[in-house]
Amino acid sequence: MSTARDFDVRSEIAPGGAHVVHVSGELDLATAPLVEEALADVSGEILVIDLSDCTFLDSAGIRTLVGAARDRAGTGRVRIVTADPGIVRLLEITGVDTLIHVHPSVDAAL
Repeated sequence: MSTARDFDVRSEIAPGGAHVVHVSGELDLATAPLVEEALADVSGEILVIDLSDCTFLDSAGIRTLVGAARDRAGTGRVRIVTADPGIVRLLEITGVDTLIHVHPSVDAAL
């Protein structure tokens, strides 16, 4: 599992009002609560979860992504950003890509 110094989560409002949450490091059992906390503070119609700098994603991370989509059902749209082939494949295998659109860049997600 990762440690806090190996992980960062930050958020910003993009032009146009989309809320972008950037995740860097390993999104796993130890860090998923930090991402969940950051996502709980999000408002706005569009939520972009930027995993461009995410180096690892486990089942706790998948649960966090799916939870974000379910929590926002009917109130907004969630988009994931990653170009990492391993993470893209994991999202495909788990079916997350059918629930949340996956984009190669933040610009493409907006």
